[in-house]
Amino acid sequence: MHGEAAETLEGSGPRYTDKDTGVTVQWAGRLRTPQGMEPGPYLTGLYARHGAAFAEHIEGGFALALHDSKAPRTLLARDAAGTVPLYYAESTEGQLLFAVRIGDLLPRLKDTRLNAAALLDYLTFVWSLDGKTFFEGVQLLPAGAVLDNGRVKSYFTFEHHPENRSEETWCEEIIDTLKQVVLPFAQPGVGCHLSGGIDSSLMAVLLAELAGMPPQAYVAAFPDYARFDESPYGQLVADQIGAAFTRVIPQAEDFPEALTGLMRAAEEPKCHPPVFPRYLLEAAAHQAGHRIMVSGRGADELFTGYDSHKQASLTGHRARRTLFDPAQRARLLRASFIKAVGYEPETAYDAIFAACPGDTLLERALAFDFRTLMANWLTLDYKLSTHFGTEPVAPFLDRRVIDLALRIPVEVKCADDQPKALLKRAVRGLVPDAIIDRAKVGFRTPMGEMLREGLEPHIRAQLREDTGFFWELFDPAGVAAVVEEHFTGTRNNGWQIWTLLCVREWCRLHIDKEGGEV
Repeated sequence: MHGEAAETLEGSGPRYTDKDTGVTVQWAGRLRTPQGMEPGPYLTGLYARHGAAFAEHIEGGFALALHDSKAPRTLLARDAAGTVPLYYAESTEGQLLFAVRIGDLLPRLKDTRLNAAALLDYLTFVWSLDGKTFFEGVQLLPAGAVLDNGRVKSYFTFEHHPENRSEETWCEEIIDTLKQVVLPFAQPGVGCHLSGGIDSSLMAVLLAELAGMPPQAYVAAFPDYARFDESPYGQLVADQIGAAFTRVIPQAEDFPEALTGLMRAAEEPKCHPPVFPRYLLEAAAHQAGHRIMVSGRGADELFTGYDSHKQASLTGHRARRTLFDPAQRARLLRASFIKAVGYEPETAYDAIFAACPGDTLLERALAFDFRTLMANWLTLDYKLSTHFGTEPVAPFLDRRVIDLALRIPVEVKCADDQPKALLKRAVRGLVPDAIIDRAKVGFRTPMGEMLREGLEPHIRAQLREDTGFFWELFDPAGVAAVVEEHFTGTRNNGWQIWTLLCVREWCRLHIDKEGGEV
């Protein structure tokens, strides 16, 4: 979906104009409409009843644009979780442009310039804060928000409204609600991610139960790096439900070509190293003919799934998310660039965290992660999946599940300071005990180890000073130090080198204009 708004709404994608009011709406995503009702009349009907507040009444995952020439008013909106991205910018003629992919906006902009603050965010946290993109003048509309004639208004803020119920009651409601959400996707041909964690395992089990047949399951496996390989746990679930289980095994030699493909699909450096195997996995699912891929995305943010949600970790929330701190950025970047930008990611991070709703530090941490960390992951999920022609589905992020999670007290979700304590109890008997009782690992990638497997010449060549735009930003000696530390074994700088390579590739594609049309 993309288009522009002036006196009328023009563009591509599903669209509908109400013949009585003249209101036009254009949308992307999966809407849950009343039985027998088409999306267009559903959306314009909600607007007729609720005006600009209509977005909070829409059910499903969506990005949309609505134009009311009589008001006059143009609205852009996204669902509460942000499952579908929606970017906006102003054209050289002063018109509002919008699109689910940045590339559809760029031809209408005067030129392509780097948003320096987004680069600093990425180097610091490996994702961007507050809707910034790498493209100056292009903004990502926040999840759960409406752009109303140029003003961003949030209609969803991830605020807890705890209720007093027994743990048993909560557990039953969690599973019952997830079954309602998963049911429409329990059909032949649906694939699922099965990493061996609680969340994806539960999705696979529910899909198999509700469809009466198991889904095709996929995992990225690292048999040569045993401590990173969680595929044996995925196999436990696959065996339990009788699912065909495909292991996608990333190899070091896949990396150079995959990085270019990944940056074309993602459009900007908003990527952690686990996106590398995820890109290969999406390609494999596409080749197998899947059009829908179900994941457990969102459970960590809703049900306290990270170690950073433990009480002892909450006060150091930002430090544990930092890749390059201010001193390290000072060595890495040219001093003139840092001075010219005048932006501190840490200050921006703290301001967003302080503004998050919540009566406790844990409630605010969950709201922050939902707004930032998960929002960035969802943007990547959408772009990688749709790049290969599949639809990403995250049942945990259905509004029914979100609203349920916000009614559960955080001290119940994280009982005895144990992340996901309530969710673990809820899935007991559905998911193998070996998965429930093991320590959380997360989807890790042996990036540092893989870079050392025959890729040293390639890495050194990519991060050697040349005439490209990248070197107007970065200090050659600082970059060389990061590379040297890694390949001499002084420290594992796999994540640091990954971020530099992503930025280098973005500069090459979008500023230096190498590699053909993006």
